Amino acid sequence: MLVVEKAPFFGGTSATSGGVIWIPGHRLAGPAVKPDDRQEQQRYLLEVLGPQFPGPLIDTYLDNGPKMVDFFVNEVGIEFAVAAMPDYLSHLPGGRNGGRSLQALPVHAKVLGAELGRLRPPLREMTLFGLAIGSGNNLNDLYRFGRSLPATLRVLGRFARYGSDLLLHGRGQTLVNGNALMARLASAAFRLGIPVWTSAPAEELIFDGERVAGAVVQHGGEPVRVCARKGVVLASGGIAQDIARRQQVYGHPARAHQHLSLTAPGNTGDGARMAESAGGFVDTTVASPGAWMPTSKVARPDGTWGLVFHSVNVGKPGVIAVLRDGKRFVDESVPYHYFVKSMVAACGDMQPPGAFVICDQASFRRYGLGYAKPLLPQGRLLKTRYLYKAASIEALAQQIGVEPGALAQTVKDYNVHAAQGQDPQFGKGTHRFGNYLGDASHPLSPNVAPLLQAPFYAVWMQPGDIGSFAGIRTNAQAQAMRPDGMVIPGLFAVGNDMASVFRGHYPGGGSMLGPGMTFGFVAGRTLAQPNDC
Repeated sequence: MLVVEKAPFFGGTSATSGGVIWIPGHRLAGPAVKPDDRQEQQRYLLEVLGPQFPGPLIDTYLDNGPKMVDFFVNEVGIEFAVAAMPDYLSHLPGGRNGGRSLQALPVHAKVLGAELGRLRPPLREMTLFGLAIGSGNNLNDLYRFGRSLPATLRVLGRFARYGSDLLLHGRGQTLVNGNALMARLASAAFRLGIPVWTSAPAEELIFDGERVAGAVVQHGGEPVRVCARKGVVLASGGIAQDIARRQQVYGHPARAHQHLSLTAPGNTGDGARMAESAGGFVDTTVASPGAWMPTSKVARPDGTWGLVFHSVNVGKPGVIAVLRDGKRFVDESVPYHYFVKSMVAACGDMQPPGAFVICDQASFRRYGLGYAKPLLPQGRLLKTRYLYKAASIEALAQQIGVEPGALAQTVKDYNVHAAQGQDPQFGKGTHRFGNYLGDASHPLSPNVAPLLQAPFYAVWMQPGDIGSFAGIRTNAQAQAMRPDGMVIPGLFAVGNDMASVFRGHYPGGGSMLGPGMTFGFVAGRTLAQPNDC
């Protein structure tokens, strides 16, 4: 077995993700938790996917997801924690209010030893002075910093350990989220003697008749013919950084400045092109061709720029989102994928699509806004117009190019009901997932509070993605298929290279990594079977 990676780092987008997998029916919940009934799982997915429900692939996913988790926990030694995160559409029949999402536990960097330098680091803008903040309790502690003594002490303790690690090792040694997951997986591969070539792009497939029998790989500056006795698995990260292709399939303006992808920069559709060379095709008939994420673009001091995803703070109390016309368009606490779908649809002729997320001082002091943090200097962010700040809503509207009267009326109308923690216009604060991402300690509502205290703040958000749902069509064994439905012998596709098993829908946290690991497991089991060759 051989793993080849185009980038100088291994781990891809998974290494910069939250490290969460959505696996209904896993066996890690314990006896105190109500069993996750298979009929309820299918019912929920049928409700979410509707007529696009791909029965055989869903059956394979639900059958093998728990087996995959058992394998990695019991045979490989990867540790997961059961997340309290509800299904994203938990109000639908079959949805659950927590337990189907699993997250890789933090791990010390020593598991990788000398290979640590090849692990893709976290996104710079999603760290705090380089310290990677784990999801869940770690993030909640950060929001309560300065307001809760235990939370403040825990945050200070993490910074103290991080500072010590920087002095001794040059980087943090506690790996969290996707970094923890990929470090654990890579460590297992290295223990088994599986080589991982980095800076080694696969350029073309090798054929033996119609069977895929290997690939030509650039390694050490030379093309190397790698023969594959069993087959080739494409897992190149999908098409999200292939700007020409995403312009064709995304359904909204998707040039580099119009759409911001948080995926690894090397995810330029290499797998798709190789599959097409073998007779395969990219299935674009999914409900959404990308996994959408509201994203903002922040200038760095060195002249480059980075991306910040807004999966959490748009649903906090005292925060609203408005279009260029100054009007709200959605319950801001809905899951990020559906937030962007609503944003793009509501923009209509206002192109390119986007929205301003707005808050007041009371909210900013608790949660910040995007990359802007409550206790940190704002000067550079204001100068580069990442962050806007004004003494009144009307003055803020003038800064961001919104008609002042329209924005003032929107905030006035919102505040009338928000003063009681209610949002009759869009129902913010009434669903379980929104509550989960809100602030349960807020006296009015986990998601709703009026915007009253000056100054007021705004950040511009654009459509972004954390991966592609349009991908290579496969069968239930992850084997790449031709348009006529015939299998391409020796060729498999998994991860974001594979067309979404959820057909472009987003049932829960980990709806990309969960299928990626499950169908990778299925492909591996298929390839491991003895044959007559």
